[in-house]
Amino acid sequence: MKPGIPAAFIVAALAAAGAPAQPFPGKPVRIVIPFPVGGSSDANARIIGPHLSERWKQPVIVDPRPGAATVVGSDHVAKSAPDGHTLMINSTQFVQSPATFAKLPYDPYHDIVPITRITVSPQAIVAHPSLPVRTIRELVALAKARPGELNMGTAGTVLPSHYFFMLAKVKMEIVPYKGAGPLMVDASGGHVPIAIGAVSSVQAAVRAGRVRMLGVTSHSPAFPDAPVIDRDVPGFDADTWFAMFAPRATPPELVRRIHDDIVAVLQIPEVRRRLLDIGGNPSGEPVEEFQARVKSEIAKWLKVAKAAGLKPQ
Repeated sequence: MKPGIPAAFIVAALAAAGAPAQPFPGKPVRIVIPFPVGGSSDANARIIGPHLSERWKQPVIVDPRPGAATVVGSDHVAKSAPDGHTLMINSTQFVQSPATFAKLPYDPYHDIVPITRITVSPQAIVAHPSLPVRTIRELVALAKARPGELNMGTAGTVLPSHYFFMLAKVKMEIVPYKGAGPLMVDASGGHVPIAIGAVSSVQAAVRAGRVRMLGVTSHSPAFPDAPVIDRDVPGFDADTWFAMFAPRATPPELVRRIHDDIVAVLQIPEVRRRLLDIGGNPSGEPVEEFQARVKSEIAKWLKVAKAAGLKPQ
């Protein structure tokens, strides 16, 4: 023993070195939302957050970090400690960003760990009643008869519209909008004859008869009789989902723990009802399936962007 170092200090140090890591969670958990406050990602977090807090016996804090189409918040999470105390709820924007940005400050394949989808929100294609179509098949036929003459409005990313054009083998002009609100105002007024958007965004106009429902990307409890677009345009899968992610190097056993707790929360009737009210179908997809989905969807949207001739910014 070196002179001057108390034996008690050495014993304490050795005990600390051999002690197990602090169990999760050992402090408040932050859920980063890479969108402005008030959107669907924020709503998902605020619905499940209190129930996760109850299970974890720690506060769950919603931490909005918007900017650069979710890149700012995603980069923050990618560089956070992999101890489960910083998580993120992102959307399909995460798998579309590699197709729209020439360079990301993080590696979407390795720097962020997918945990599970929380909700899946079908998208819908609607048309103004003045357009002589009632189904997706009729829309495709009209677009082929009038190539380049029809306009499709979209809010946010244009990739789903290009994906539809690619699979349906049609040509339309895309009219981009900054938000679903302005898009539905113009669609309801007939200023843009066709629109694609989340079921939650179009449902009020559909129920009021201002636009006509043509189809949805997957089954929608809000419109259980609406046909799925895939029937007429095989392969068209453009649901919007919201999911939980963690920083890279988060231990697999911790990823599994967080996944299982989210799945348990999604089984609570009140949680399911509130998520359905905002247009989200509760999911809880297994970890391995969701991780495989993220990889395949990144590849899909890169292919769509290339086929459409879109140049990443």
